[in-house]
Formats: sequence, C-alpha cells, structure tokens
Amino acid sequence: MINKVAIVTGGTRGIGFGISQELAANGYNLIIGFNSNETAAEEAKKSLEADYGVQVYTIKGDVAQAETIDQFFACLENNFQGKLTALIHNAGLYLGMTTTPESEEAKAAADKQNQLLADGNFTSLAQYEYYQNVYPKCFIRCVEKAVNYMEDGNGYIVATSSPGCNMTQTPKLSYILPGTGKTVVEFLTRYYAKILASRQITVNVVIPGFTKTEAWNSVTAKWGGVDGEITQQRIKKTPMQRWCSPTEIGQVVAFLCSPKAAFITGISLPIDGGLHLQ
Repeated sequence: MINKVAIVTGGTRGIGFGISQELAANGYNLIIGFNSNETAAEEAKKSLEADYGVQVYTIKGDVAQAETIDQFFACLENNFQGKLTALIHNAGLYLGMTTTPESEEAKAAADKQNQLLADGNFTSLAQYEYYQNVYPKCFIRCVEKAVNYMEDGNGYIVATSSPGCNMTQTPKLSYILPGTGKTVVEFLTRYYAKILASRQITVNVVIPGFTKTEAWNSVTAKWGGVDGEITQQRIKKTPMQRWCSPTEIGQVVAFLCSPKAAFITGISLPIDGGLHLQ
C-alpha cells in the first residue's frame, strides 16, 4: 500500500533537508532532488531511511532542465504507482555566491554575468533567463505534472521564496535576478491556489529569513564568516535576534502539507523571526 509521497526539489541539504526530515517524521516517503553533491545526497537518503523508516529516492540534475523534472515523475510512477501527495519546490541557487554552476546553461549565464559586471553593468539577460528556468518555469513544469498524480482533497504544493520578493517587503537590490524569479513564483502560487481550490488542493509559499545552512558560508565570507562579528551584528538587528534552523522551516512546510492546513491556500508566509517587519 502506498502511503504519503512527497517530491522535494533541492531536498538533500540545507533548508531542503530540514523539510525532508520533517516530512519524513510525518510519514512521507520521499523523492528528493540534488544538483551535483552525490555524497551529501547519499548521506541524506541513508539518514532519512534509518531515522524515519521511510522510502527515499534521489534524483540528480539541474532543475532548470525539463529533463530533470521528468525524472522526478518517472521515479514516482516506477516506485509509488504514480500517487503523489505533496510537491515542494525548494531548489534554488545564487550563481557565484551560494553555488558553483554545474550545467552548461548555468555556466554560460555565470560567465555572461561576470563579463557584464566587469563592464559596469548590473543585470544579465542570460542570467535572468537561467533564474526564470530555475524558479517560475520549473515551478510551472512541476505543478502541471504534479496535479495529474494528486487526488482531490489530498494534495499539497509548497514553494520557497526569499525576503524582498513581494510587495510587503523592501526589495534586496543585490538579489535582483534570482529575486525576480521568486517574485513570479509567489504570483504563480496565488494563481494555482485559485485554479486548484475546487479540487481541494492547496498551494502556498514560505519565505525563510536568516536560516543557518552551509549556503550562508559563502554569503557571509566577506563579513568574517557565519559566526563573525559583522554577521552576528546583522542577526542581532533582526527582531528575534537569532538564526532560524532548517527544521523550523520544515515544521511549517510539514504543517502546510497536512490535513490540519487543508483550508489554508494562496498565502506567502514569512518564517523569519520578524525580519519582514524591518
């Protein structure tokens, strides 16, 4: 018998792994994606299976590529009889900051960005297109496929955004290109929430703030590292004056992927200790 099954893009590290852990703790079998770190993916799979007694499959590939998304749903058909309960689109990156480009498309976008920055420009259409593939285009591909595998009244979709990507928060100027992609995802969340409401399938987005993951190591390197004085000063200026943990994000996502949240749809929910109030 197939129980609950979730697809989590970017589900092997950082916030994604925190989400995977909490879903597994709530009885979800998992199909989790990763871009290139096979060691981390294998460790995540072993840990989730050992700690929670669930089935876990990993999918390697760049979510900007349609072929990668096809692999998730092929795995669903082959191993879970094509029955899906939850879709979490968490995969994300900041080229040259939180990740090193792996795909040819990502490398081309990063090279173009570096060239334009050297010339004194701040935006790159090549990089813009790449982020649109990673975020809104990937989200559309995932949702359009996922809803065909979900039962009415038993389907949950959650995306991950970032601070400054909607009208309620100050825009982060240094985050313009990935931010524009996530902005579209937030709009798409409301669109799909209205479209799928008649099927009792919920669609929401969460907005983490300062969440302590290894992705922040490179971001904070210029501030003296995650535990450096400048970084700590920034954290202390936030209302709750501390980092969030990936599992705290995961707990909220797991709630949104449960019957307890069956009447919540179309929201953009900050999980940031009040960062959005600044």
